[in-house]
Amino acid sequence: MKLFISLNNKSRLYDYHDMGIHYYLLGTPYSFYTPHIFQIDEIKDMIASYPDCHFYVGLNGLYDQDKIAELETYIDKLQDIHITGILFQDFGVLQIVKDKGYHLDMMYAPETLNTNAQSINTLAKLGITSAFISHVISLEEQIQIKNETSIPLMMFAHGVEYMAASKRKLLSNYKAASHKEFNDDHLMIQDRSSKKKMHIFENNHSTLIFSEERLYTLDLFNQIKDMDYLYIETLFMDDNEAIEVASIYSDALSSINYDRDVKALLALLYQMNKPLSRGFLFDNTVYKLEDVRKIDNEKRESNH
Repeated sequence: MKLFISLNNKSRLYDYHDMGIHYYLLGTPYSFYTPHIFQIDEIKDMIASYPDCHFYVGLNGLYDQDKIAELETYIDKLQDIHITGILFQDFGVLQIVKDKGYHLDMMYAPETLNTNAQSINTLAKLGITSAFISHVISLEEQIQIKNETSIPLMMFAHGVEYMAASKRKLLSNYKAASHKEFNDDHLMIQDRSSKKKMHIFENNHSTLIFSEERLYTLDLFNQIKDMDYLYIETLFMDDNEAIEVASIYSDALSSINYDRDVKALLALLYQMNKPLSRGFLFDNTVYKLEDVRKIDNEKRESNH
């Protein structure tokens, strides 16, 4: 397994590299979401300075037709600076790369769609060369997908989880309609039923909602040992948290006595005092009749 991290600060690249982390996802103006947007010149400098590293770029939005021409030009620039690969979900991105004959690792990374091996194997025949397994299915299902596919797969290992998105500017529209002013930085909403808080923000592409809790898999390495990449999402992490999390996971991955050392490493993770969660790893998809009735009652009450 190799750690794969979303880079949130170019100046800390040395620290990550020193830990033995060689795979990075870089945010761009075309990224669906990202902890930081890097310019082409910055990406070029990082590639030149760290030739032993693998730099991927996030072109993982869903793009309107009027953006395709500039997206094509941008991909040309990425090819010129020799990036390793692209994380994408819009098949227009894959088609551009195929039409131009570029040889890049095309990692298919929709947020919720990679939930079975059959789809991934079929898409591999169409040009994807790696894939990001959906985080909304159980650990057992993710392991099964790995066992039944032949291309490299990435698993979500740590960080806030994507919950929902809309291409509408929901926060801006709410401000305009309500005539309320509020600070968009670190804005939280609370789910009515679970009482859980979630991050909500707007970027140039959409409105996005993420969990406040960080998914963690630090103590599951024995089960997920066959995964090719473990992804650390640094969105909503400051530099110190991102470095500490990366260091803890790197130490676990390189540990000779993992079963013994993981207890101490878990203690370090808990000491960071950030909310942790198992996400969907040990959940099954179950529709409970009482939950359906509750939702129906709430809808009826809201209509009166």
